[in-house]
Amino acid sequence: MKKTISGLALLSACAFANAAVIHFDDLSGDETQPIAAGYAGFIWDNMGTVRADAYPGSGFDTGAVSPMNTAFNAYGAPAAVSSADGNAWQFTGAYFTSAWVDQEISFEGWRSGTQLFASGAYTIDTLGPRWIELDWAGIDTLVVYNSSPTQWAMDEFTVPEPGSLALMGTSLAGLMFARRRKR
Repeated sequence: MKKTISGLALLSACAFANAAVIHFDDLSGDETQPIAAGYAGFIWDNMGTVRADAYPGSGFDTGAVSPMNTAFNAYGAPAAVSSADGNAWQFTGAYFTSAWVDQEISFEGWRSGTQLFASGAYTIDTLGPRWIELDWAGIDTLVVYNSSPTQWAMDEFTVPEPGSLALMGTSLAGLMFARRRKR
């Protein structure tokens, strides 16, 4: 019984575990430079960063949740975020704002070339950031599509910290072990 209670306590602690939030503020914000492969453990395909104050009144400005930079999709084309080491990861969510005109964005989650998830369309505007939470686990690539050939801004890209995932795995293993031993 004590082991079951301990396992449940560890599992509930996972609910309070921190997430890794990628702010993009440690990058230069030079919009002509793509985000380097390997930044924060990911490959950022067709993505760059821009200083929030580079275009006052735009979605880059109004969409900044962290103080300095937002990420964006270059040339208004689809963008992808992939695991740099090929391992699966979980996308919790991020803030999105349209840079210039209202538009819709949608998402796909992929693992080893197989599509696992697809979202509906989310409307974003230039007035402020919209938190989009997907909580997709087991993907190695996240693709973001947009309905307009214009940029969107993204900030506070959130994934669970590896320690949080390890804590949850340990908790589940402990519960299974306690249950198996009880029989």
